[in-house]
Amino acid sequence: MSKTITRTVRNSARAFAAAGLAVAALATGTTGAHAGTSAGFVNTSWGDYHTDWADEGLISTTQHSRSGAAGLWQMVLWLDGYLAESDVDCQFGPKTQAATKAWQARYLGASEADGVVGPKTFGRASQNLMSTDNGFSIQYHSKYLGRDKFTGRYFFDTAYTHGFVNADYNSSTNCR
Repeated sequence: MSKTITRTVRNSARAFAAAGLAVAALATGTTGAHAGTSAGFVNTSWGDYHTDWADEGLISTTQHSRSGAAGLWQMVLWLDGYLAESDVDCQFGPKTQAATKAWQARYLGASEADGVVGPKTFGRASQNLMSTDNGFSIQYHSKYLGRDKFTGRYFFDTAYTHGFVNADYNSSTNCR
């Protein structure tokens, strides 16, 4: 009987330790799916700007849905012809989700069109970034984007925003 109790205690301790490690990983933001949000904003890797967004976090109707990062993604959709400029409101709703699925089907293939923006989708979009001065000024197609020279934080503006919008994951200051 004591072997059974010892085995039960040992198994319970292992399960408790595993659960503790899982909670710690979630609390520190070290899970692979959300690693790109740890900086709090869409930022540059200061290397090849064509891969700047390949390590970004998730944006969807349930994750960072009201944020400057969602607005930056909407700007990509606008410049690629999937949304109107007036739709760039930093709110990832059903219209942005449908436009994202259409964008993903075109650039990533129909099997990848899930309506969630993550490293693969953002990474593909960053291949459309260009520079005319060795990476200091960045454009998505013909629209200039800002990058803070100290933090690498991206920002943007449109005719419908109230000034520049930081591409933050948890804020949508200056958006409508």
